Amino acid sequence: MSQSVSVNHQEMERYLSTEVMEPNFGGDVWTSYQILDTNTTKHEVYVWALIQEYVQKGDRFEQGSGMSAPLVLYHDDDDESFTIQGHRLPRDGSYYPTDLWTMFPIHVQLAISPHPDGIVTKLHAQMEEKILLHQQAKHGKED
Repeated sequence: MSQSVSVNHQEMERYLSTEVMEPNFGGDVWTSYQILDTNTTKHEVYVWALIQEYVQKGDRFEQGSGMSAPLVLYHDDDDESFTIQGHRLPRDGSYYPTDLWTMFPIHVQLAISPHPDGIVTKLHAQMEEKILLHQQAKHGKED
């Protein structure tokens, strides 16, 4: 069984929104994620991430490019800080099952295979809430 890692959620948000996917339509990248497990020995955090570009059109946001996928995040081994050093995504197509098997512990594989509809639905709801709160905060500043 893996050991727990003390995760810095601000660092997770920063990394996932700036390092995993580039925006294709000039928008801002937003993220929502669920930690599936961690491993202190390997310095890994296993997540399912929803990463979505939003382009502001007047007073509303439209979706641009996006992805929803499992990732392994590699973090430093410093006990005082938590900095993500890199990541790995499973490859598409016929490579996907093999990559899941080699990248994730068995209990994580079972949780995300073939596709975790419940997790993805929850992440979409969290993302919509983030966008709504951002819009409300922005409109509050304009008044």
